[in-house]
Amino acid sequence: MKEDEFFISTDAELIRKSGWREFVLSHPDGNFFQLPEAFDLFKKVPGYTPQMVALLRKQNNEVCGLLLSVLQQEPAFYGFLTARSIVWGGPLLKETSHADVVLSAYKNSIRKTAIYSQFRNVFDCSHLKASFLKQGFRYAEHLNFHVHTRVSGSDLLLGAMSKSKARQIRKGLSSASIEESTNPADTDTFYELLRKLYREKVNKPLPPKIFFDTFRDEIAAKGLGKFLLVRHEGKIIGGIMCPVFPGKAIYEWYIAGLDKEFKEQYPSILATWAALACGQKEGLMHFDFLGAGKPDADYGVRDFKAKFGGEEVNFGRFEMIHRPVLMKIGTLGLKLYKFIRR
Repeated sequence: MKEDEFFISTDAELIRKSGWREFVLSHPDGNFFQLPEAFDLFKKVPGYTPQMVALLRKQNNEVCGLLLSVLQQEPAFYGFLTARSIVWGGPLLKETSHADVVLSAYKNSIRKTAIYSQFRNVFDCSHLKASFLKQGFRYAEHLNFHVHTRVSGSDLLLGAMSKSKARQIRKGLSSASIEESTNPADTDTFYELLRKLYREKVNKPLPPKIFFDTFRDEIAAKGLGKFLLVRHEGKIIGGIMCPVFPGKAIYEWYIAGLDKEFKEQYPSILATWAALACGQKEGLMHFDFLGAGKPDADYGVRDFKAKFGGEEVNFGRFEMIHRPVLMKIGTLGLKLYKFIRR
C-alpha cells in the first residue's frame, strides 16, 4: 500500500459523504454493526460513544477501509472504570494490506479513553489475524452458531433442529402467537422482561430504555431491525430484538422470556423461532446468535443454542488491554457489582 495515496479520517460526516453505507452494503463481510445507522443508534444512548476510523483515498475520498467502535461506560461516578471499546463485525477493508494502518489508527484513537478493546468477530477474520497480532492484540477463541434460513418451508427449519426443540416449538405455537410490533407500549413490556432477566440471571448492565426506543423508531422503521414478540392470551410473555443486514443476516441481540411462568408456551424458544422464521420469510442467508461462549468453558446457553440446527463457527475475538491498572480495578468492581445484584 502506498501511504501517500491514502489518509485516515475520524470525521463521521466526511466518511458518510464518501460512501460509508454503500461500502458496507457491498462488502462481502458487511454487517449491520458497521452501518451508519448503527452509529446513529449508539450516538443517542447515554454512556455509548460511537467512533469512526476510515481509510480514504486522497484522490477522490473513496472508502478503502472502515471501523466503527463503541466506547461504553456506565453513567455513574465510577464510569471511567467501566470504559471499554467494543467492535462488532469490523474492520471492513477493501484489501487485507490496509489492515495495519486502520488498526494502528484505531488503537491510537482509543487507548487514552478505553480500558480495553474487544473485537467481536461476526465473520472469519483469519486473514486479518497477523495484522491484529502485529498491533499487539490477543486472540481468544469464541464460539457462535449460524442457522441457515434461506430454505423453503418451515418444515426444513424444524427438521434441522433437535427433535425436542421442534416438538417444543410446535407445542408452544398451539397456545401462543408470534407477532412483529413497533408499538411503544409493547417495547415497554419487552424492556421490563429484559430488566427482570438481567436482574435475576444475567447480572450485567442493561442499556437504558432509550436504546430500545431508538432501535424501534429508527432502525426497525427503516427495515434494519425487528421486534418480534410472543403473546399468550393477550399477554406478552417473550420477545427478541434483532438487527437485520439486508439480504444476508438477522441477529439475536436481546432476548427474554417468562419461561418459568409459562412452561407450556416455551417463550424463549418461540422468540428464537420467531427470528428464524423471519429470516426465512425475508430471504436472509442466516440467523446469527452473536456468540456461544468460550469452547473450553461450560456454558449452558451454548447448549440451548446448539439445538436449533445451526452451524458451529469459531471466529474468535481480538482483545487488547490499554490501561492494565484500571483494568484490574474494573474487574474487581464488576465482581462486586454481580455480588451486590445477587
